[in-house]
Amino acid sequence: MNNSAKIIDAIAFATERHKNQFRKGVGKIPYINHPIAVLMLLSKFGETDTDLLISALLHDVIEDTTKNEQEIKEISEIILEKYGENVLLTVLEVSDNKSLPVEERKRLQVIHTPKLSDRAKKLKIADKISNILDIKNDPPENWSLHRKLTYLDWAKQVVNGAKGLNKHLDQYFDQVYNETYFYLKANC
Repeated sequence: MNNSAKIIDAIAFATERHKNQFRKGVGKIPYINHPIAVLMLLSKFGETDTDLLISALLHDVIEDTTKNEQEIKEISEIILEKYGENVLLTVLEVSDNKSLPVEERKRLQVIHTPKLSDRAKKLKIADKISNILDIKNDPPENWSLHRKLTYLDWAKQVVNGAKGLNKHLDQYFDQVYNETYFYLKANC
């Protein structure tokens, strides 16, 4: 399978896995829009590594579409077989352990991000950009201003451990963070 076909196949696979999921915002946007947005951000800022782009499409498949260790193993095997070891390892690197409490998962992201592979670091930055844009443009239902600002500050801590690989992606994160921060302070 050539690179374009692999990317298209990954879009189809991610779409199937996320088919009944929606983003947290009031607009009830289909979840698949998020991994596609992450892919587009990476592409926009010059990333052409097919394994990274496929990882962007699949980055939430293990974390958000599996219910137990058996499903994680099954999906991991599919990813390995269809897209290769680099993609599987990157997806696993950016997947939180959902058996841990949310605050612990957040703490671990801050601690572990500086130790991630280059692919995973770039993916983290693009993922956080997409999430922050969603907080501004389609905010999660019932999130207070405090919760939104707390998310922004936490995302910045995570991204600070990932910067230095793509100057333009780093700069865009800072721009989106600042614009969203000031937008929230002025409008909420």
